Amino acid sequence: MTTRQGYTTEEMRRQARALAEELAQVVDHLAATTADGALGSAARGARRVVLIGNGDSYHAVRAAEPAFASFSGLACAPLNAQRFLDYGGVGPGGDGRDTLVVGVSASGGSRAVARALEEAAHRGSPTVAVTVAEGGPVTRAADVGVIAPTGPRQPSPGILTYQACLTALFVIAVRLGAARQPAKPLLDELRAAAGAVAATAGALEEPCRELAQEVAADPGVLMVTGTGPQAGTAKYAAAKVVEASGLPAFAQDLEEWWHVERFALTGDSPLLVLAPPGRSHARAVDLVVRGTEIGRRVVAVARHDDLAVRAAHRVLPTHGGLREEWNPLVDHIFAGLFGAALADALGRVPFSTR
Repeated sequence: MTTRQGYTTEEMRRQARALAEELAQVVDHLAATTADGALGSAARGARRVVLIGNGDSYHAVRAAEPAFASFSGLACAPLNAQRFLDYGGVGPGGDGRDTLVVGVSASGGSRAVARALEEAAHRGSPTVAVTVAEGGPVTRAADVGVIAPTGPRQPSPGILTYQACLTALFVIAVRLGAARQPAKPLLDELRAAAGAVAATAGALEEPCRELAQEVAADPGVLMVTGTGPQAGTAKYAAAKVVEASGLPAFAQDLEEWWHVERFALTGDSPLLVLAPPGRSHARAVDLVVRGTEIGRRVVAVARHDDLAVRAAHRVLPTHGGLREEWNPLVDHIFAGLFGAALADALGRVPFSTR
């Protein structure tokens, strides 16, 4: 077995426990540093926004898409960086001043994201970079840099960095929509979400450890399902399982799982269903019930008091009455804790290869 030096599951847990404190700090920082109107000036005349990233950054732009649709008033398209480079200019409004391009790279060093921003600028589009550290090629390639710094951290699959980039995207969506809805109340909501994040992180450690012990005793392919804001969260959660433990895990849309993967011959493998309050809640609950009826071990990621998911084999509880667009701030927390616990149960360390 080989591993990248320095990665530990304990650092994953430490970062999950630090999410609430860091969220409040990041929101305060972003509220101050984005108040100068630079984002609004960059977006003036734009009719759509394209969000680009790779890996966790792509998962974040998928999770943030509904916030842009709700707050910015702009049509929104989340793309990975290579797809943007190959196909992003195809179709009406694909380039030029009509399209604001936001590139996300936690490290600020993604060559693909930097190239995508450079290509967008070449097409005449205004550009924004989202990173946790300024000065890298991604920030240098953009007209405007939005920096969401995190506190000191050791090497780890992205947890604090994921939240920071996701929060920065939410703040950008709010700032772009300031003419439609005042920014301050929404930013205050984001800051207050730290309470829900703290309660969720505290409630999840033991359920995630118990689920990990169960999965490790009979490991198989894991499926994580979600839609709307949860589409990106599902991809992120599957990524944390793979990065931390090496166990195969994949994300799928709620409805598409029922049409395809329910026929897969891994009938006893866990099916994780993201079922927070919101427009997709009823379909998520339906999948919990129907998945259980056909013999799947269904695990619901749902609010701690949600009786509608009681048919699930297990519930990973979340807390907080957040608006639907902010749900990803609590719905992703189980991923790092479960991934770390599963790695421990399997005797592995993050980013191991055999």
